[in-house]
Amino acid sequence: MSKCVQRGVVTASVSIAIFAFVVGVIHTPVSQAQSPRALEELKDRLLPLFELGGVVYTDADERNGRLVVGVVNRGLETAIRARLNVLGVSSDLVDVVFSNPIVQVTSLQDYIRPIEGGLQIRWDNYICTLGFNGVRAGTAGFVVNSHCTTKQGGVNGTKYYQPINQIAAEFIGTEIADPQYRRALPGCSFFLKCRYSDSAFVQRDSLVPAAQGFIAKPNSVNTGSLTISSEQFRITSEGPSLVGQTVNKVGRTTGWTQGTVTNTCVNTAVSGTLIVQLCQDFVSAGVGAGDSSSPVFAITSGNDVQLRGILWGGDTSGTLFVYSPIANIQRNDELGPISTCAAGFSC
Repeated sequence: MSKCVQRGVVTASVSIAIFAFVVGVIHTPVSQAQSPRALEELKDRLLPLFELGGVVYTDADERNGRLVVGVVNRGLETAIRARLNVLGVSSDLVDVVFSNPIVQVTSLQDYIRPIEGGLQIRWDNYICTLGFNGVRAGTAGFVVNSHCTTKQGGVNGTKYYQPINQIAAEFIGTEIADPQYRRALPGCSFFLKCRYSDSAFVQRDSLVPAAQGFIAKPNSVNTGSLTISSEQFRITSEGPSLVGQTVNKVGRTTGWTQGTVTNTCVNTAVSGTLIVQLCQDFVSAGVGAGDSSSPVFAITSGNDVQLRGILWGGDTSGTLFVYSPIANIQRNDELGPISTCAAGFSC
């Protein structure tokens, strides 16, 4: 089955997955550009558009001073533009573009201790990736996606194993925090359920050693390799992403992938559900089924990294992933403050 690998020996595996990508402009009307602050305020007015079904995301394009609505088919544009006036948004400020739907992904390497970010984990009959270790309210554990639990939103006591077998020797922790999705958030209508992060916190079993502040490092980037090198990525800080920056993720399916941040703070519909994840970031980089919960980070120097968040989805072509920013995860109405850095660093 699985081969036991102690950190410092070598091999192991990692993975993660999600989907979302704009592939073509449907309509690009011309109008006066808006300030970033005004755009953000107008973007929040667009949340009821998700009630139409087929709306993938709403975004504020600060570079061009315009609003963008991603949809799964061209036929939705008429309905969207008819709704804009009711929402108090000028149709001339909105570009409607075609996008693949965003889907949540769970799919399927070596037994590794101490546990660290990027490793394969199992819950129920599904496979995800371990996000990152941390300490929350004095409790040691790790962060995973809310959709990598028995029921998305709300604590169900989901049990986790690493890497695959649901046996005592591979048991690593129990879910203890997972806020409900709710309609009471600003702009989230009665017909939708929203949160700012797809995240849950798992209390680590006291007998399981963990590498606080470390993420497994595959031996090559953007190759699909799942072989872990003798080095590790070390989390030394946390921070936000900007459009155009390079970020990375390590997941149990596609390994270490790297790409460019294409959109930030995007309200994103989860295909096939009434869920809208608020203010998420898009990255043009590879992803696959089972990569859900992958840690997302930027390399600052050598193997030192800045934690940016946790991956939860991607487009159906596997070339763009979506993640919840670390600031969203640590909101007081989400998981709250979590210590994530390696020893000697504060975050």
